[in-house]
Amino acid sequence: MSSNDTAIPIFKKRHDTHEFSPTESADIRKEVAEARAAAVAVGTWVLESPPGEDGSLQRTPIQPLPFRIGRSAGAQLLLPSTHVSKTHAEIYTDGLTLRVRDLGSRNGTFLNREQVKDGPLHDGDVLHVGDYEYRVAREFVIEDDDCDDAEGTIVQTRPLSRNFIQGASRIRELIDQAAVTMVFQPVVTLPGGKVSACEALGRGRLEGLPESPVELFALAEASGPEAQAELSRLFRRKAVELVKDLPEPPKLFVNTHEEELVRPGLLQSLEELRSYAPHVDLVLEIHERALAEIDVISKLRNKLLEINVGLAYDDFGAGQARLFELAEAPPDYLKFDRRFVTGLGTAPVSRQRLVAALVAAASELRVKTIAEGVETPEEAAACVRAGFAYAQGYHYAKPMPVEKLLE
Repeated sequence: MSSNDTAIPIFKKRHDTHEFSPTESADIRKEVAEARAAAVAVGTWVLESPPGEDGSLQRTPIQPLPFRIGRSAGAQLLLPSTHVSKTHAEIYTDGLTLRVRDLGSRNGTFLNREQVKDGPLHDGDVLHVGDYEYRVAREFVIEDDDCDDAEGTIVQTRPLSRNFIQGASRIRELIDQAAVTMVFQPVVTLPGGKVSACEALGRGRLEGLPESPVELFALAEASGPEAQAELSRLFRRKAVELVKDLPEPPKLFVNTHEEELVRPGLLQSLEELRSYAPHVDLVLEIHERALAEIDVISKLRNKLLEINVGLAYDDFGAGQARLFELAEAPPDYLKFDRRFVTGLGTAPVSRQRLVAALVAAASELRVKTIAEGVETPEEAAACVRAGFAYAQGYHYAKPMPVEKLLE
């Protein structure tokens, strides 16, 4: 690479700013922007992700700018996860620094574990998008007189974030020690708001590892899919353990990881829970996208009926509203993704009618409907009008430790 390729433009000598014409002012602004952009562009910025199966470091160049991240096909970084919005975030330059901004995503964008709307990126920062983690790294291309490669030599930056390397190696320790706890978010009846059930949500409790289940599952992925399945089973076991001795244990919605649906062990773990706490009413949540495998889900539903465990489809509508598959294998509960609920109270009449029609269609199948992510009184009232049987969200209660359930 020649020095001219990254040279910062040299400004011409100018008059006092008061003497500039509008055209001259525009030219100066353009030159300044070009100079700043050139300064930022020196070197190559990449996103480093966990090592692959062969141990190699996965690196994605951040180019071209703006660099869109999301679930839609047009994104420069395509992340196929329901925790990632279609257009989730973008990395861009303001001409002076490299920055990241959230694009109104559902789950937020996090920089160094803090939620960020718009902020600068630095070498070594850790970026979270949904259940994906990346380390921001800057590599400089330098001239090497002894190298025949005209493109220069890439200089390696410091190692991948400790979270990937140390965290992934300690997931087994967390599982073996059962170092997790659970919080519980009430599910209420509509209308009225009476608590009728709780969803159990896992949290890590091992020093040096994150609490967030999304981050823990991402770390477990580095150890293989069986570790993810084990972690999911551990969360369910802990949830039942915490509520089984309550005077009146709530109906408990417990989650699954998608890996559990493609490997043995799910039904056995549920049968063990049923034997361990036969008096606890259990409902198993699986993600809506699992409906793509309708034969598998139909068999699962029949097996759950045999051991007296209910079935709920979670995040309905997050991908596709699979109405035909829903009719073939109707669950006991259908949890509508929060995108149907957010802003519903002030939404156009056409959208409110659409939600009401979907709720009515589910009700025709004798499926109980739950609105997720209800955060305001207006959304709560709209959910009542739409015909939802139940609701869940911060408007009613945040996730709480088991002790709070007794109050």
